[in-house]
Amino acid sequence: MIYIPLENNPPNQGWLDRADAVTQQLINAPDVSTRNTIIDANQSLWGELKQHLCNLNHRKCWYSESINDGAHCHVDHFRPKKKVLYEDDNTDQGGYWWLAFDWMNYRYSGPAPNVRKKDYFHVNARKAMNYGDSLENEDIRFLDPIKLSDPKKLSFDSSGEVRSINSNTTTRDYIQVKYTIRRRNLNDEGLIEGRKTKYRDASTIIQAVSKLTQLQNITHDTAREIKIDEAKKRLHEMASRHSEYSAAVKFCLKSSGYDWALDIAIDAA
Repeated sequence: MIYIPLENNPPNQGWLDRADAVTQQLINAPDVSTRNTIIDANQSLWGELKQHLCNLNHRKCWYSESINDGAHCHVDHFRPKKKVLYEDDNTDQGGYWWLAFDWMNYRYSGPAPNVRKKDYFHVNARKAMNYGDSLENEDIRFLDPIKLSDPKKLSFDSSGEVRSINSNTTTRDYIQVKYTIRRRNLNDEGLIEGRKTKYRDASTIIQAVSKLTQLQNITHDTAREIKIDEAKKRLHEMASRHSEYSAAVKFCLKSSGYDWALDIAIDAA
């Protein structure tokens, strides 16, 4: 997961006007059944934004960073539109119907993260129940890729698994990360294998550069300098936003202990 600047990339005004009109219908609807009928009748509206959302992260799922070409990817309603379930109580907590056509509630998701999530959306405190209630006051349990600080709560290693960077199991961040990993299926076998390959490839290149640099510090060699530069460019490419599992590569670079590797991770942001 990496930060996605969704708020800086709105749909066109025509789409916004149509979405606002449908939302007004929902606000005026007399009951839940009528609202659900309106949502179902207009679901093609959010489907129109799938390619737009896909392009914002270079075809990558916003949660897993995997490229799902050929798969049936989804426009995920981050806050579920019809009903909300908590893990410890499958009673409907009340969906966010007024956000069904709010583009800021959309996330681009591969099948693995979205199918497992379904209608689950745990709110620790101050859940918004009605149109007009403040979403900003909600204490939610999911990590959100459009929140700048949330992707930084994840850590990676050569095993390919994603974990909490905070090892204290009693902290809010740890609980939030564990919930997100489980409910988003972020340690799916295929995702683990993809991250493991990228992390280990990056680690191998880092160690090769380190050895070459040590030799270069003893005796400068032009051919060796070219090899070092090519290897660093490869790491920069692997850590760039358009590359699959770039967060794992950046974590590998930052964890290496080399200043030059940290510079690459920063430059590739």
